[in-house]
Amino acid sequence: MQNRRDKLLLVDDEPSIRRVLSAVLTQMGHEVRSAEDGFAALKEMHEWMPDILLSDLNMPGMSGFELLSVVRRRLPGIYVIATSGAYSGETVPHGIAADSFYEKATGMHSLLRLLDAARSQVGIPARRNGATAPIWISRTATDPAGGPHLVINCPQCLRNSTQRCAESLLTVHRTECLYCKASIYYAMIRPMDARSSLDNLPGLGPAASEQVAG
Repeated sequence: MQNRRDKLLLVDDEPSIRRVLSAVLTQMGHEVRSAEDGFAALKEMHEWMPDILLSDLNMPGMSGFELLSVVRRRLPGIYVIATSGAYSGETVPHGIAADSFYEKATGMHSLLRLLDAARSQVGIPARRNGATAPIWISRTATDPAGGPHLVINCPQCLRNSTQRCAESLLTVHRTECLYCKASIYYAMIRPMDARSSLDNLPGLGPAASEQVAG
């Protein structure tokens, strides 16, 4: 029986990582496209729906935090692998809407193992509850008393409400819509971490780049 070619969308703001990983994963039998941030990924998905999404978290424009929450709510059949050098271990960090997690700089074998596991889960939309996927927002204004506040858009009734800002970043908070009383989960985005470089991926440094290109 002919092996199925999984459609994989790779999202990372580093062109070198996109180029080398795209080449490696294509050689492994995946049909690969890439995007530089969340906005570019959503545009790509309007024309080409992936089976698997492999996305960095800290990116300019629309971050991976935001992208994964949108995908979990709107496209729950896509299997999502989050990747970052800012977290350690194999467990999906709390509040990130992903099915699995790849820690950068842990080698290609770890990533390929996750991709193999993803094949059996593609198209199953009930892995995680999309309603609890957090909205990732930033502090944008101050209230009349001078304190920071957030403008939160309710995913259920789509109405905006202004609420005082929680203190902690990258922590998922729960609030309630002032209109429809639905539970809303949100988190605030911290400043982008230092950008990852290709040299941080073992086996994917300059020598590996030349090998893949050849």
